[in-house]
Amino acid sequence: MYKLLAVDMDGTLLNSNRVISEVNKEAIKRAIEKGVNVVITSGRALKGVDAFLKEVNLVGKNQYLIANNGGTIYRTSDFKCIFYKGLSGKDLIKARDLSRKLGLNMIAYTHEGTIAEEENEFTIFEREYVGNPVEIIDFDSDIQAGDEITKILFSQTEEILSKKMSEFPKEFCGEYNLVKTMPTVLEVMDKDCNKGYGVKILADKLGIKKEEIICIGDQANDVEMITYAGLGVAMGNAIQELKDIAQYVTSDNDNDGVAEVIEKFIL
Repeated sequence: MYKLLAVDMDGTLLNSNRVISEVNKEAIKRAIEKGVNVVITSGRALKGVDAFLKEVNLVGKNQYLIANNGGTIYRTSDFKCIFYKGLSGKDLIKARDLSRKLGLNMIAYTHEGTIAEEENEFTIFEREYVGNPVEIIDFDSDIQAGDEITKILFSQTEEILSKKMSEFPKEFCGEYNLVKTMPTVLEVMDKDCNKGYGVKILADKLGIKKEEIICIGDQANDVEMITYAGLGVAMGNAIQELKDIAQYVTSDNDNDGVAEVIEKFIL
């Protein structure tokens, strides 16, 4: 019997209109009623997920959220961070200097929200697509070396980003976990941080074995949790890399692929 269902958000639980379908909501409700721990496991920060949690009744006692690609786990009864595997203000300044050198747009996530040094196409995208407000600050004066920075994101056009990635210093690439989550977005995280790591931390806390876990995703940042899970599921709209390693490929995010998995393997 499966006891933990870890579900990615964008391209998985959310359809192309960036909403959760009624079919997926009902399936999640039934899974919870059966005693399954349903956990949204997202690359987004807390502020980009909290509203969706309420839609699927995942706010309350014994409910959790894995955010920032596994770098943070929040208890949703009070949104206290109970696990942190992120970056620091020192890392942020290092990434900022690299972004300036290579001509990349950059934003960063904190527990409180999203920060950037200037307005650009990326801050507009963050507000309009992700739904996160972005605070413009001076990193040199407003950021301390020990501040908790949950994730850093670089952005450029697909062609420019691919070219600039080849110019990253080897030391930088070796120090951090770099994952391209969209053609135009590269995420920078703690070297050991990934969704599979976050799922394992939460599963161990809940006393759940890996063979009792289902993970569902669609992008490169879902690889580790798909390979870790007892049942790794790729969405029909997933990248080919994920489909190749998944044990099951479900319908796409516009055809209630999450609900299909719940019906087939849990209910």
